[in-house]
Amino acid sequence: MNIKCLVFFVTIVSSVSIFAEPVVYGKIWITAESQDREASRESDLVSNASRLGIKGEARIGDGLLGIYQLEYEVDPVDGTADETKNRTLKQRNSFIGIKGSKGTVFLGTHDTALKVSQSKVDLFNDLAAERKNILHGKNQMKDFIGYTSPDFSKGFSFTINAIRDNENQEDHKVGDSKSYSLNFENQNIYISLAQDLKIKGYDNSSLSVQIPINRYSISFIYQESKNIYTGISQEGHIISLAYALGEKGRLEMQSGSSDMKIEGGQQTTLGYKYYLSKEFQIFFFISPYKYLPLSNANIQKICFRCKYYVF
Repeated sequence: MNIKCLVFFVTIVSSVSIFAEPVVYGKIWITAESQDREASRESDLVSNASRLGIKGEARIGDGLLGIYQLEYEVDPVDGTADETKNRTLKQRNSFIGIKGSKGTVFLGTHDTALKVSQSKVDLFNDLAAERKNILHGKNQMKDFIGYTSPDFSKGFSFTINAIRDNENQEDHKVGDSKSYSLNFENQNIYISLAQDLKIKGYDNSSLSVQIPINRYSISFIYQESKNIYTGISQEGHIISLAYALGEKGRLEMQSGSSDMKIEGGQQTTLGYKYYLSKEFQIFFFISPYKYLPLSNANIQKICFRCKYYVF
C-alpha cells in the first residue's frame, strides 16, 4: 500500500513539471528595528520571513487537479535564512497533492492546522511582535499529511493533519501527532477551533475569532497548552483591534499575556499600516513587552516595513 502511494504521487510531480505552467511568487518583508534594553539600544535591518516560491497545478482527470508547491525563506539583508545551519535557503510550506470537489489532500512540509487558524487573526504575524513570543503552537512540520475540506453549510470547513514529530519522540510514526481545525468564514467573520496533539512536546487547544464592525475589526485568540511530559497546563490570550483610516491607512493594536514562555509574559503592540499599492506597504509599530517581570526588563521595538509581492 505504501509503495502504491509513493509511485502515484511521483507520477503527479512528473506530469506537473511537463504540462503545468508554474507560478513564481514571493514576498520581501524588511524592517528597520530599534530595540531599547534598559541601558542599551540596538538598531538593525531584519528580514521577516521573506520568501520565494513556485507553485502550479495540472488536470489529471475526473475533475481532479494535481497540485504542487516549493517555498523557501530567503534573507535579503544578511543572505542567510537558516542561521542554525548556515544556509541561504530555509524550507517553508512545500508539498504535492490532489485537489477536487471533495477537498484537498497534500503531503510534505506544512504549517499545522492550529498555526494556520491563528495566523489569520494575529495582526503582527511573522514580525518581532507576533504571538509566538507568548504562546506555543506556531509550528511548521515535516513528514506531514493534510486534508482540507471544501466549504460546506454556508462557510464551514475543517482541516485534519497527520504528522510525524520525530524531534521529540523515538519510533514516532506519521499520525502519532495530529492537528485539527473547524473553521467558519463568511462575510469577513472568521471563527476557528483548533487543536494540536503531541506536537513539539505540547497539546494545544485554541479559539480564534475575527469580527468586522464597520471600519473596525476585532480579533481574539484564547489558548490552553499542556506539556505532555510534565502534565502542566497553562493558558494565554491575545486581543486585537484594527481601525481603517481613510482608503489606505490602518491603525492596529494588539495585547496579550501568557505564562507559557515565561511567567508573567506580556506584550502590547501599536502599529500603523499604509498601503502605497496592493503590492507595497509601509508599516510602523512600537511594542514594549515584558519577558522578565521579576527583573523588570522591558524591550521596545520600532519597525518600518516594506512588503512586496511578485506573482
